[in-house]
Amino acid sequence: MVLKPFIRFPLAVLLLGLHHWSYGQQARQQVLTNFENLTIDSMQNRVYYEQRLYRNPMIGLLELSQALTSPEQTEFVPLVQGVPIAGFQIGSSVRTRLLNQEERKQLAKQLPFGQKRYKFDFRIQPEVIANFGFKLDPFQTKTSLLLQSQLYLTRGLALNFGIVFPLTNNYDNQAMNIRSGPFFLNQFLAFNRQHFLLASAGLFYLNQYGLHVQYRWANLTKPWSAGLESGLTGYYYFPRTGIYYESMKNLTLVGDVAYRINARDVTLKLSAGQFLYGDQGGRFDLIRQFTSVEVGVYVSKTTRGSTAGFNFTIPIPPGRIVQGKRVRLRSSEEFRWEYTYNGSGANVAYRPKSGNQLDVLLRQYHSGYLTNQLRE
Repeated sequence: MVLKPFIRFPLAVLLLGLHHWSYGQQARQQVLTNFENLTIDSMQNRVYYEQRLYRNPMIGLLELSQALTSPEQTEFVPLVQGVPIAGFQIGSSVRTRLLNQEERKQLAKQLPFGQKRYKFDFRIQPEVIANFGFKLDPFQTKTSLLLQSQLYLTRGLALNFGIVFPLTNNYDNQAMNIRSGPFFLNQFLAFNRQHFLLASAGLFYLNQYGLHVQYRWANLTKPWSAGLESGLTGYYYFPRTGIYYESMKNLTLVGDVAYRINARDVTLKLSAGQFLYGDQGGRFDLIRQFTSVEVGVYVSKTTRGSTAGFNFTIPIPPGRIVQGKRVRLRSSEEFRWEYTYNGSGANVAYRPKSGNQLDVLLRQYHSGYLTNQLRE
C-alpha cells in the first residue's frame, strides 16, 4: 500500500512531534533528578524542593521553573535540610514572601520528609591551607582532598561525615595518612519570618571539635541583619594511629551587624567579641556578590595583633559527575579560601568552622541578590 502525499505529510509531522515531545520529557526528567524532596502542591500552586548541586540558588530556581513549565504565579519554596527558607515568585523581579511561625508548623506536618526522599550525595572538595613569606620556606601549603556526605536523620538534623586524602604538606607536622574527615551533627532551624539557628556538635574543620551555635536575625527583603555565634571547642588531630585531642577550653562569643547595599550586591559587616584562643577584638568585612562567586576583603584588630586579607568563594566544576535517582557523585558546590597577612604569625580573629556559615547561607537567598541576577 502506498500512502498518498497528503497522508504522508501529516504522519511525518505527527512522528516528528512525538519525537520532540519524548525528547522534551526525557530532558525534563533529567533536570528533575537534580532536585530532592520535591513536592508539588497544585492546590496552593506551590513547589517545595531541596537542591544541593548549585551554590547559587537562582540557578536551581530557574531550572526547576522551566522544567515544570510553571505559570508566573507559582511560588517556589526552597528547603535546607528539609526546613523551608521563604517563598519566591519569578517575574520581572523576584517576589519574596517570608514564612510566619504558624505556617512553618503547618508545613512541618504536611510536607513529607525522610532519607528516602534524598540521594546518597557524595561530594569531592579540595582543602588548601597556605602561608607565604617565610624566608626559609616562602610557600608553605597543606592540601587535601575530602570525600564527604550527609545523612538526614530528622527534619533539619543531618550527620556530616567523610574521609580526608592528604596530597601535600610542608605547612605543619600532620602525618600524610588517610583519615576521618569532619564528623559532626548539624541542626538547622527557622523561627517565624526572620530568625534562624544553626547548631553543630562533633569534629569540625581546622582541627577543632566541640559545640558551635550560630543565630541570625535576617529579613531576606531588607538590608540590615545581625547575628551572634558561640562555641566551646578544643584541638584535635589524627596521627597515624588513634586520635589526639585536648580539652575543650576555647570559648568563642562573637556578635555582628551587617548592611547590604542592594544596587551593588555589597555587604558591609562588622564583627566583635572573643574569637578562638581567647583572642578579643573586632573585624570589618566588605563582601561583593557576583552571579555564583563571592569576593571579600577585610581588616581585623585584636589582642593578638592586626591583620588584613581577602577571601573568595567559587563553585567547583564540573558539578554533577555521576547521578541516578538514589545516588550522586559531584564536586562540592563551593570552594572557599581566605588569605591573611599579619606580621606576628598568630591566628588572629579565627572562628570555629562547622560547615555552613549562617550569614553566608542566608545571603544567597536575599531577594535583592536574586532579583539583580534576573536583571543581568
